[in-house]
Amino acid sequence: MAQADINGAQLAWQQLGDGPDLILVHGLAANRAFWFAAATALAPRFRVTLYDLRGHGYSSRAADGYSASAMAGDLLQLMDALDIDAAVLAGHSYGGAIALEAAAQAPQRCTRLALFDSRIQRLQPQMRMHDLPLSAYERAVADASTRAYGYDWDAETQVGFRFLEATARLRADALDADLRDSFTPFGEGRGAVRAARQWLRLLDETRARDEFAEPGAETEVLRRLTMPSLLMYAQGSRCLPSAAALKELLPAPRYQELAGAGHFFPVSHAATVAAVLQDFAGDAS
Repeated sequence: MAQADINGAQLAWQQLGDGPDLILVHGLAANRAFWFAAATALAPRFRVTLYDLRGHGYSSRAADGYSASAMAGDLLQLMDALDIDAAVLAGHSYGGAIALEAAAQAPQRCTRLALFDSRIQRLQPQMRMHDLPLSAYERAVADASTRAYGYDWDAETQVGFRFLEATARLRADALDADLRDSFTPFGEGRGAVRAARQWLRLLDETRARDEFAEPGAETEVLRRLTMPSLLMYAQGSRCLPSAAALKELLPAPRYQELAGAGHFFPVSHAATVAAVLQDFAGDAS
């Protein structure tokens, strides 16, 4: 692991493999390990760059700079620091929003763009709990967090962000012993409580909570993007309104819905994601 001084924060990064540049961006409350399985499969064909977003993993926590637009600036400056002129940019969830913003800010530096189950705030400003039926895990977290902390899920318009907060509070307070999914945010074992507390400190001690909800690039800016794009979403995802809007804005994106998968499918279906991404990114190599 190495670190780079980027926009007032120390960002932890690492690279695997050799070949055309591919940068994988994780989402909120995760870290670069989210992509390890897929990155290992991709490393024989690409030079894969992984990094921890500011305030995540081994990167430092700054007072601000957490909007997708600001974190796109981090990504572009990290590319400068690593002498990467241009790369395939791929991101999961909020990481996809960051990759999209980077492509909007510097389209010449994004050769191809891949988004995995990404909600784009500009295109999907609200996300409510009951837009879709709840999974057993979602219902259990909602019920437990309502009992413990008084969450009003019916009134919540930013359920994705709030759900991560609720999951972290339950984990930090050891109230989640029976709450597990195919991929559980913050992981398992001794490091899980530490990761949950790190997330809560980020929300409580910085401007991140407000900045996560900033809308990002205007739709007309997104409409001008011309690089090839891949949109891969879980079938029945809460982020499908973003996918529908992106299909209208981006030029002939490659689109795929993954059956039997949840939001965190780059971990649960890492081999499938790596194969799809290798096929997509390999067209540019």
